[in-house]
Amino acid sequence: GRNGPGLRAPEQHEFRIGRIKHERVKVPRGEQILNWGVNVMRLHADRKSILEVEFIDEEGTGLGPTLEFFALVAGEFQRADLAMWLSDDSEVSVGQDMGGGEKAPGYYVLRAGGLFPAPLPQDSAVCSRVSGMFYVLGVFLAKTLQDSRLVDLPLSPAFLKLLCGGEVSGCVRESSTIVTMYSPELLEDVMTSSLLSVVSEESEEQSTYRDVPWWQGLLELEDLELVDPGRGGVLTKLQGLVTKKSQIMSDEALDDDTKAEMINSLELDGCPVEDLGLTFQYSPSSAVYGYQTVDIKPGCGEEAVTIHNLEEYIDRSLDWVFVRGVRQQLDALRQGFNTVFPLDKLGAFTPNEVRTMLCGDQDPVFTREEIMKYTEPKLGYSKESPGFLRFVNVLVEMTGSERKAFLQF
Repeated sequence: GRNGPGLRAPEQHEFRIGRIKHERVKVPRGEQILNWGVNVMRLHADRKSILEVEFIDEEGTGLGPTLEFFALVAGEFQRADLAMWLSDDSEVSVGQDMGGGEKAPGYYVLRAGGLFPAPLPQDSAVCSRVSGMFYVLGVFLAKTLQDSRLVDLPLSPAFLKLLCGGEVSGCVRESSTIVTMYSPELLEDVMTSSLLSVVSEESEEQSTYRDVPWWQGLLELEDLELVDPGRGGVLTKLQGLVTKKSQIMSDEALDDDTKAEMINSLELDGCPVEDLGLTFQYSPSSAVYGYQTVDIKPGCGEEAVTIHNLEEYIDRSLDWVFVRGVRQQLDALRQGFNTVFPLDKLGAFTPNEVRTMLCGDQDPVFTREEIMKYTEPKLGYSKESPGFLRFVNVLVEMTGSERKAFLQF
């Protein structure tokens, strides 16, 4: 029973890997597709099987109807009346068809910078309802990844940064934190089980006493410029005044009176900060959120913004938009996502990679050479057929949005 000197014949073992189970559900088409999508996602969230969808009274089964269901639900998640996303009532939009028919202008949230959660008063009924939708969205995004589907959901780069823990992998950040927390001598024994146990226990104790959002510090003023250009642009200009103020304060060649005079003369587009009429309040850009103003400085909402408290105003504005105003929504999103698989697993990817996994290539490019190389005409057509060549010419001349729509079709 040997194959050679000192070698025993390999033992025969049979390994079998079971096929992933598929579960099929039937849903009706129509205006209630989002409600059906919510019910399906809540029911199927913790199941490790692949979801397949059929439409009632239709013969189609398999991948086609399933992809259409995911596409329709993704479109419904973009509805403006859900109050989930930052939007602006003053923006001029056009009618849009997300697969359920042409809708009136303003029906969907269409933003150049992509979708980002709208800040809401955390004790409001609207916030409770919206948080429930973000829970379902978390399940939906995780199922999209788990089942290898693609959906046309234009999430903003800032939102994608939240999903994957920033531009840098969360695993890398955690490793660097451990390295900086302990001395080189201690790190020499980091592989011993006793030290790993101590590090783990200390980390758990620290996280227990810190009430810090899981996305704390991931977003900055530059992100606000992308998701809310109007407000972000103003805050960026105000930040420029803060920079000038800091430069004046740090100039040792100036006496205190000169510094005060120069700081008080700082203006934004020819207007002193005090004359801008700003207060420590946030006014939403749409009436759909159900509130008019919220104090970003508790108890001092009507305090006027001046050149002397400008830094605090900027910091509190960012804190409201990126932390306090979206806390319930993002916690619910994470909870829903974790029901399918841990959100932390996305820390191995960049925001662009997560976008590609969820949505595919949003601006596909194909050249004439690529079309000729990878396309095989059928039904009597050849690559020399005039009709086929005209078809190739049309494809090459398409815009980015037209190419995307063609591939979706």
